[in-house]
This record gives sequence, structure tokens and C-alpha cells, in this order.
Amino acid sequence: MKFSIVIPFYNEEKNVLLVLNEFLKFVKNRNFELVCVNDGSKDQTGVCLKEAEASGRFPFMKAVSYDVNKGYGSAIMSGVSAAIGDVICWTHADLQTDPADVFRAYELYLQNIRDGKKCIIKGRRIERRFLESVLTGGMSTISSIVLGRIFREINAQPKLFGREFVAYLSKPPSDFSLDLYLLYIAKSKKYEIIDFLVEFGKRMHGTSKSAPSFRGRLKTIWRTIKYIFRLRKNLNV
Repeated sequence: MKFSIVIPFYNEEKNVLLVLNEFLKFVKNRNFELVCVNDGSKDQTGVCLKEAEASGRFPFMKAVSYDVNKGYGSAIMSGVSAAIGDVICWTHADLQTDPADVFRAYELYLQNIRDGKKCIIKGRRIERRFLESVLTGGMSTISSIVLGRIFREINAQPKLFGREFVAYLSKPPSDFSLDLYLLYIAKSKKYEIIDFLVEFGKRMHGTSKSAPSFRGRLKTIWRTIKYIFRLRKNLNV
């Protein structure tokens, strides 16, 4: 099976080569493509991706780029549209989740579909700071109560699914609510969501796009809460 990994990049110029070199370690033993989406970065991210692709050092990579920042959800879905794999995964460019985890997710997916399961594979973060765990738990609880389904570790990476699942993602949000949307659709379509443990490290370069500061974190939380209620009201699945 061909495996496609989608990573959105926004102002991640210092992480581009780090990410690519991490995935280069797996190219001899794995059949995969890495779809790198430059989401209208204001730094040199787009240039770095273009140069890396042209260099020939990373034959597994495919760069997708546009000039205007469209948001996390839009960037990922642009990558999903460009992906050619039978199995599709997305993760982040900050290296807080080990790139090796996407291959662990892939193996777990193969094990489960051999048993006839319809499933989504996702990470569940360990070794997080207390406040982060509390906020994550709070958002999971609100989502579960409002949407009537149980959610845990909504934004944990990676997320992995079969190509057939893409057809259900017909109304994706453009922002960080995409992870919740994916899980909501999965539960609505009777897919089993299978978690596996991932270590969540520190960001090496750049700043978080969903929570660059405490104020930024609160804004993201508020947007997500509004989306939860909008999802319950408007989404017909």
C-alpha cells in the first residue's frame, strides 16, 4: 500500500530540513510520500520547501504551496487532495510528535484492517504539563457533552485513515477544529478510533500556531467551543 503523510507548514523555515531529514531515515524501508503544504508562510518556508524538492535529496517529498494563509484545516485538506496514497496520515511540522509515530500508526492500522475493522488511528499524548492536560481534558469533556459522543485527546497527532474515509470529509473547517471534525465524522460513520501512546516533546524552533501565548490559547479554545455548537447544529452526517 502507498502511504501518504501530510504536514502543514506555516512560518516553519527552521524546521523544514529537520522534518525532511527525519523522514529521510525511513525511505529505504518504507513506501511513502510526504506532502508538505506551505500555508502562505511569511518567512522563507516556501523557498525552503521548493529548494528541498528541487535538490533531489528527498525523492519522497511533494511540495504544495500558496501565497495566502488559509488556515490549518485548509492546508491539511489541500495536502489530502494532493496525496495519492491508499492510507493517509497527517501530523505537525513542529517535531513535538516524533515522525516515527506516523509509521507506528501505519502498522497499527494494517493490523486492524486485517481483522476487518473500520478504524481511525490517532496518538494519545503522554508526559504533558499539568495545565495542558487540564485544558485538553476540558475541551474533550465539552465536546463529548455537546456532541453526544466520547472524545479524548482531540488534537493529538498523528491522525491516520484509509483513502475511502476522505469521501466523508465534505465540510471540513479551515482552522484547528479539523481534528475534532475528523473524529466526529469517524464516530458518526461507525469507525473505531484507536489510540496509541506518543511522547509530546518541546518545540525546537518557531512558535505554536494554535497557542502562541496564553491569550492565543484562549482564543483557540473559544473558537473551538463555537465550532462545537455549530457542528451540532449544522452538520448533517
